[in-house]
Amino acid sequence: MKLEQLYHPKVLNTAKFLLLLVTFVFIFYKLFYAYHLEQLVENYHFEASGTKLFSLAFAICFMFFNWLLEAAKWKLLINKNEEISFLDSVKAVVSGIALSIITPNQIGDFAGRIIHLKKFNKIKGSLVTVIGHTAQVIMTLAFGLFAFIYMLHSQGKLTDTISLWLYVLSMVSIIIAVIGFINIRFVSKISISKKIAPYLDVFSFYTKTELVKVLMYSFLRYSIFIVQYVLLLHFFGVEISLLSSVCCIIATLCAQSFVPSFLLIEIGMRGVSALFFFSMFTNNSAGVLLSAYSLWIINLMLPAFYGLVVIVNHKFKK
Repeated sequence: MKLEQLYHPKVLNTAKFLLLLVTFVFIFYKLFYAYHLEQLVENYHFEASGTKLFSLAFAICFMFFNWLLEAAKWKLLINKNEEISFLDSVKAVVSGIALSIITPNQIGDFAGRIIHLKKFNKIKGSLVTVIGHTAQVIMTLAFGLFAFIYMLHSQGKLTDTISLWLYVLSMVSIIIAVIGFINIRFVSKISISKKIAPYLDVFSFYTKTELVKVLMYSFLRYSIFIVQYVLLLHFFGVEISLLSSVCCIIATLCAQSFVPSFLLIEIGMRGVSALFFFSMFTNNSAGVLLSAYSLWIINLMLPAFYGLVVIVNHKFKK
C-alpha cells in the first residue's frame, strides 16, 4: 500500500472506528473483570419487585432528558456563532460523549463537538464548549460544598459554629462564581498575547439572560443526575435516608469532577469515590458499586455508542 493510500479519508476513518471499537471492548473488559461487575451481579441477591423495576426504567428514561437538555444548552451557545438544528446539536453532544470516554478528564468532549462545526472557527468553538462546561462545574461545586459540610458535621467532625461559617463562606463563593459567570464577557478584555486575543471575543457574544439560561440548563441536568442516582440506589436495595443519599451523591459527583481521571480508569474511580462517601451510612457496598457503575453505563456508555456511529458516519461523508 502506498503512503498516500494510508492517508485516504476512508482508511483514516476506518482506523478511527476500529480504535474506538477496541476501546469500548476494553472498557467492557474493565467493567466485567477488572472491576468485578460480573461478580457483583452474580453475588447480588436481587429481589425484582415492581417498584424497583420502575425505578430502573425511569433512571434509563431520564438519560434522554439529560442529554436533550445538554443539546439544548449547546444549541443556545453555538447558535450565536453558527446556526445548527437541534438534531445536529444532539449529534455534537453524543460525539463528545464518545470521545470523552477514551480521553483523560473528558477533554475529548471538545473535539467531539467541534468536528460538526461547518463555518465557525474550531478554536472559538472549543472556547464556547468551555462556557458550557464552566456552568456545569459551578453547579457541581455549589452543591458539593454544602454536601461536604453537611457530611462532616453529621459525622461530628465540625462544630455547629464552624459549620455555620463554612456554609456562609460557601454561599458567598457561589454568588461570586455566578456573578463572574454571567459577566464572562470581561474575559474578552483581558490583555493577552496578540495571537490569542482574537479568539477571546467569543466570550462577549452572550447576554446575561442567555448565560442565566445556560446555568438553568446545567441545574436541570444536575438535578436529573441526582434523581437517577437515587432511583438506582433504590433499585439495588441500598437502604439509606433520602437526605443522606442525596448528600452522598452530590459529594461523589463533586469528587469525580475535580479528581483527575486518566485514560480508561475513570470507571473504577466512580466506584471508589462512591464507596468512600456511602460507607459512612450503609454497609451495602455491592449495591453502591452497582449503582455507580450503572449510572456510568446509562449516562455515558449507551449514548457513546450512538456517538460512535455519528462520528464514523460524519467522517465518511467528508
